[in-house]
Amino acid sequence: VGRPLTPPSTPHKSFFGLPQHYAIKTATRSDAAAVFQAEANILTHIQSYDSSADYVVPFLGLCTSTPTPSLLFHCADAGTLESLTESSTSLSPPEVLDLFLHVMPQLTHALSFLHTTTNTIHADIKPANILLNSTISGRPLARLADFSTAFVASAQPSQHSGGGTWSFMAPEQLSLDPCLSTPSFSSDIYSLGITLLSFLCGGNPFSSLLSNNFRLREAVKMGDAISWGMQEPAFEQRIGALQKDWEGRGGEGNLLKLVAGAVRKKREDRWDAGEWCRRVDEALVKVKREKEEVVGLGIRC
Repeated sequence: VGRPLTPPSTPHKSFFGLPQHYAIKTATRSDAAAVFQAEANILTHIQSYDSSADYVVPFLGLCTSTPTPSLLFHCADAGTLESLTESSTSLSPPEVLDLFLHVMPQLTHALSFLHTTTNTIHADIKPANILLNSTISGRPLARLADFSTAFVASAQPSQHSGGGTWSFMAPEQLSLDPCLSTPSFSSDIYSLGITLLSFLCGGNPFSSLLSNNFRLREAVKMGDAISWGMQEPAFEQRIGALQKDWEGRGGEGNLLKLVAGAVRKKREDRWDAGEWCRRVDEALVKVKREKEEVVGLGIRC
């Protein structure tokens, strides 16, 4: 059977109960032990702070006694933001907007916690790395996952840091200059901005370029993701319908302004996590939510 799972460092005050189901992340290669150990270390660091379970999928331990290492987590039973984005194309604009207005502040506050409280850079934020749990309210709990490339900002990034997915990477990360290409707080902001923009659009704003790596890289470097997304008729139509519903609920200005400051080309022009949280929170105070009962992930009965 091997040795039992090692707990994340010294036990801290409990802030989550034992789940009924677990998720096991297993390496496909035996030489991945160092990567898994690094992820376990960064997750242990993050979980040393109270309220981490509100923002990051709880980590339960690392097993290295088997041929390939494994990480044990609480199970996220409602899929990913990627799967929710795909399924949202069958929802009405009010249902989509309800989900967006619910998920967006969860994620901006999660990033603020990660950056401000734990001083950690995720380095690979994208819809597939945001896991969802069902709740009694019927609306999903969205939390960050996959910290395999994450690192503490005050430390030198490890050889496992970096990488990422081109269509969610900040323009400067495609530079040959390591001072620009190294993941940063600002590149995390950009990646979450593209992630939320993808949900608004119903797909990746660079979807027409995903089959051509050269064109995709050039488009990302241009730093104008919103314009690229609006070139897709289906995306433009969906955003238009969401904008109409946004205004009908008392939302002020353009709905896209809630992500626009996060996806600016120059990193020095982007919001930081705290500023983004403030802007989102202030905007949502004035917005009316749908009053119908919601069941599941945004489906009314």
